[in-house]
Amino acid sequence: MKVIVSSSGVNVDSSISSVFGRAEYYLLVDTGDFSCESFENPAAGQASGAGIQAAQFVLKRNPGSVISASIGPNAYEVLSAGSVPCYTAAGGTVRETIEAFNQGELPMMGAANADSHAGRIRNASEPSEKAGGGEDDLEMLTARLRDLRGQIADILQKLDRIGEEKTQ
Repeated sequence: MKVIVSSSGVNVDSSISSVFGRAEYYLLVDTGDFSCESFENPAAGQASGAGIQAAQFVLKRNPGSVISASIGPNAYEVLSAGSVPCYTAAGGTVRETIEAFNQGELPMMGAANADSHAGRIRNASEPSEKAGGGEDDLEMLTARLRDLRGQIADILQKLDRIGEEKTQ
């Protein structure tokens, strides 16, 4: 399988980027042999809309999945619409991240895990300035809950189908 990883460099020994939309590079990595093709992110310097443009750029490479430390809501929406699953990387190198992915150790994202404009305003790995609560947090958490409920419903349907297939 080939996956896109947001990176600060051009090879698998480069560090994972802390952001998706404004990552310096995207690596299209073969998870079997770790060969990769690097792409400079054309949206990294955009004044606005970097996440959407970056996600559209990535989708054109037809990845099986996307791996990044953080993905904002606009980029996540585009990637989800393209039916590309997104996984959260904890840091380290691209190689270490792919190894963790191959072992099933990376959590799948059920929603964006960064605030809008997080890559431009601050490092996405820092806590949100609104972390104490508020209307924006309530809306984000409500949207994430709705997404999780949808995922649970999908899983239950698949389990039901598997159970029916086994009884036939």
